Amino acid sequence: MYNQGIDRVILGTAGLGGAWGTVDAEESVQTIFNALSRGIMALDTAPAYGNAERFVGTALKQWTGANPVISTKVGRLKGESATEARYDYSTTAMERSLEDSLTRLGIAQVDVLFLHEPAVVAPEMAEGVVRQMLRFKEQGLAKQIGLGGNLPEWFSPFLVEGQFDVLMEYNRLNACSLDALRSTIPICVQAQKEYYAASPLNMGLLGCKFRQFSQSIPDWLDPKAVEQARRVHAIAERYGMLLDVMVLRFLYSIPASFKIVIGAANQYELDSSLHAIGQGALPVAIYNEILQTFNENK
Repeated sequence: MYNQGIDRVILGTAGLGGAWGTVDAEESVQTIFNALSRGIMALDTAPAYGNAERFVGTALKQWTGANPVISTKVGRLKGESATEARYDYSTTAMERSLEDSLTRLGIAQVDVLFLHEPAVVAPEMAEGVVRQMLRFKEQGLAKQIGLGGNLPEWFSPFLVEGQFDVLMEYNRLNACSLDALRSTIPICVQAQKEYYAASPLNMGLLGCKFRQFSQSIPDWLDPKAVEQARRVHAIAERYGMLLDVMVLRFLYSIPASFKIVIGAANQYELDSSLHAIGQGALPVAIYNEILQTFNENK
């Protein structure tokens, strides 16, 4: 049965690639293949996501349906875990990175090539980096180019002026944060660019990591986000809903134009997300309760 919300879904592959912990290669490949079989027609990956590009390439070789939209990234170097962050925005490094990515993916062109984590780019290097991204597009190696990471204010002119086609941010549009609605989504609307909302579960805080992160807040996690998650969790318990199901449905209730990048580390997590999405938007009363928590958390 067709899931009416599936056309807004992009499968992020960091978890499947092993960036957040050990994975089974065969299950990761099969999960990607199953996502395609169930109607997800966009896959997002990156060299920094462990073996994700290789797994996507293997799944694509087995796939005989319509070609999915494939996006990958340059700037952050190949890594085996999310905590291993190395960057090189030089022309040579980005060229080599894209060449290697295309080889691992088994394709000649990506649909979207993201500049990974633009906030890390030194301001004095920005114009040269942007020129190289445009060159990839001119060379036919990428149909579109995007910014993959939370947008620093100083970088926004490159989006407004039309150099980039897509903006993908994380943890800025979910049940812990509506910041994108007040800042970057209006920019994208005005500039007629696409917006991708990544990490709808706020790095697991709004899902399987809720209890762990609530009891021991990681250094990288904003305590305010944890407090907001506790408020939202209380609503889910009151209505007898699973937290991850409720917050995914919350995104489908927001009256704005954007796509959702879901993550999964295995088939079970993919099934759980697709089940939630299949239920559609929340009842208005629950949606409004969640909105009210943002006022309480100021």
